[in-house]
Amino acid sequence: MPAKHFYFSCGAMVGTLVVVAVRLKRVELYKRFAWFRGLYRIDRDWFLYFPLVIGMFGAIGLIPDILYVTGIMEKAATRSDFFNIFFFHSWLEKIEDLPEYRQLDRVFNWIGEVFLYSLSIGILFFYIRLGRQIVAGKKKR
Repeated sequence: MPAKHFYFSCGAMVGTLVVVAVRLKRVELYKRFAWFRGLYRIDRDWFLYFPLVIGMFGAIGLIPDILYVTGIMEKAATRSDFFNIFFFHSWLEKIEDLPEYRQLDRVFNWIGEVFLYSLSIGILFFYIRLGRQIVAGKKKR
């Protein structure tokens, strides 16, 4: 039903929640897991790469459409209930077929645009602040 950016934005928002959770629990994760301490040994500023994680979660939301467009699966198969794990993809696509819900298409597209706009502005400000902290920390050394 919604445009593809809606599914991407849903995935990106879930990715953002994962990133925020890792950020909030990083001290606990550092104490508990050796591989997490290894991240700090490899690159103290490893957190700067987390927009890639957000993008990967966004791409997960597009998997049903990718499978259909590439011809790997038929449209009917990508509308099966299994594909609801990709941010309710099947459910929203089935609603698209109902004429009384045509206005929801526009609403979902607006929601996707607001999600992406908010996410991009939030990431921009977060990484500006984080970059300033890293530069200030390196100047003190």
